[in-house]
Amino acid sequence: MLLKRSLFTMLAALNLVAAPELPIAPSKVFAQPEPVSAPVTQSTSIAGILPVETLGVVMINTQDDRWQQLSQFNLFPTDLAFPGGIFYPAEAGMSFAKDVQPWLGDQFGVALLSAKSVLMVSSVKDQAALNQYVDRIKASRTKAPKEIQYKGATILEFEPEKPIYFTPSKPNQDLKLAPPDAFEVPKVAIAVLPGYFVSSDSAAAIQEMLDAQSKLVDHPKFQRIANNPKSSRAIATLYGKYTEAIKAITQISQAQLEELRKINPNSPVPPAFDPNQIDPLSQFYDTAEGYVWAEPTGMRLQLAVNLKQAVPEDLRSSLITRNQILERLPEVNYMMSNSQNLAVYWRVLTTALETQPTWKKSLDQVRQTLQGFIGVDDRDVLPWMNGEYVLFAYPTSKGFIPAMSPNLDIAMGMMMQTSDRPAAEAALKKFNTFITPRLGKPLVQQGEIAGQPFANYGAVANGRSLNLFSHGWTDDNTLIMLFGGGSMSEFNPKPQRNLTQSANFQAAIAPFPNANLGYFYVNQGAFMAFVNNGVLPAFMGRSMAGNPFLTQVQDTLASIRSISGASTITGDQVQFDGFLALASRQKR
Repeated sequence: MLLKRSLFTMLAALNLVAAPELPIAPSKVFAQPEPVSAPVTQSTSIAGILPVETLGVVMINTQDDRWQQLSQFNLFPTDLAFPGGIFYPAEAGMSFAKDVQPWLGDQFGVALLSAKSVLMVSSVKDQAALNQYVDRIKASRTKAPKEIQYKGATILEFEPEKPIYFTPSKPNQDLKLAPPDAFEVPKVAIAVLPGYFVSSDSAAAIQEMLDAQSKLVDHPKFQRIANNPKSSRAIATLYGKYTEAIKAITQISQAQLEELRKINPNSPVPPAFDPNQIDPLSQFYDTAEGYVWAEPTGMRLQLAVNLKQAVPEDLRSSLITRNQILERLPEVNYMMSNSQNLAVYWRVLTTALETQPTWKKSLDQVRQTLQGFIGVDDRDVLPWMNGEYVLFAYPTSKGFIPAMSPNLDIAMGMMMQTSDRPAAEAALKKFNTFITPRLGKPLVQQGEIAGQPFANYGAVANGRSLNLFSHGWTDDNTLIMLFGGGSMSEFNPKPQRNLTQSANFQAAIAPFPNANLGYFYVNQGAFMAFVNNGVLPAFMGRSMAGNPFLTQVQDTLASIRSISGASTITGDQVQFDGFLALASRQKR
């Protein structure tokens, strides 16, 4: 969310807006190779075989030392290693440790070549062991593969079928057919090339790779990533052509949904996306990059989109958030996200939405619904939110949600600064005029705290406010809205101790640049206390007692101290940094 927010900010300078990103949904791509004799080096980059036009690739380091850096934390097992069993075919009677690990080099990756071609590529350290693996794949099939000779390479294409099982005593000799209810082994295509093992769901994808005249490893923009010091520490590295990859992923997702409809005609009709209209920012985006690595205090993530033109220095400096509004939040928060000038983000977003008839129609429908439900819409509320703002959830025993169940102590809120208080007051008055006759005057309480007005909307029982919604001013230019609970008195005057004085919060943001566009923060300890003491008892009751699975999950999550992030704009790059602060395993 912070990365997307940063893109909106950058876009404000360019008068465009970002569209929603679609998740990568690669199909299960498995394949096996045909022997080729060639010298193999231990540190072969898979970019050395991928086409220069590759749309995107995720590269994972397979070496134990990288993964074992995470074993110092309670969140991970002591023997953490590359989870190769997830990526390689579980052919009957075979295992990753015995059949794949002996030949696997130091890099594995999933590459998106086009909307029709997704590959799995591995570097190879032992050609003989790989050849044995290929032989066992062949032996596990009842049908011989189709051999395709293409540009000096042999591609083996296996049709879907029921597998053959190796008997444990003689794994290379005694065979038996799989039982009738066994899963069908999918169609796969494989190729063994000098130093590499390649697999896909079709031979055409491998042929597309072999057609390339130039390789990704020689591309200057890829070299920028390869030469980044983070690459030498990373467990996983990402490279991609942002806009082109999003378009291809959309097409792949649509094709998969259409295949599901062939199997089940009653399944939902896939939405009709125009790949050329997915992201109006395409003219400004260049490549994307990302890194995941271990640090002494936790795990780090960095994602960035490189821009085709730099953001001017004066604009960048105007987007930096002072983070002063965080001083108005209580020291203990469950989670929060802050930035500034929501008015700009929203103006840019709506301007872009209104350029497309379909988007404009949806926006108009949302506005009509809001007007009918609460009497105001974004045009009443967003334009005056031009200062810092923060969304948050914090522990409180006051309000409607805490009254519903013991220990369900939570309220959600939004605090925002404005330089146009009259416009804000006009929006609040319009809302109050609309909602009061519908809710009933007895359920609307208005007053003042420290000379600033506030309003509560909800019931009062036994002298306790059960407000569903509240709003009030904490100073002349800062408005707060509370949803489902909380009290204005908890914020006005300022809390005795605020979020910036929290040691947990300071540790969570320590890895990030001070000059940023805002933070995201989850206080995992406080949040888990809320879940364990309030949420789980409310929904599970006595069934949670002595549940071993639940206990294990609770213990695992308890080892996370905080989840945090920050977004920045630096010249020609929009960047998001994430940090998972973890409890270290005690040494014995």
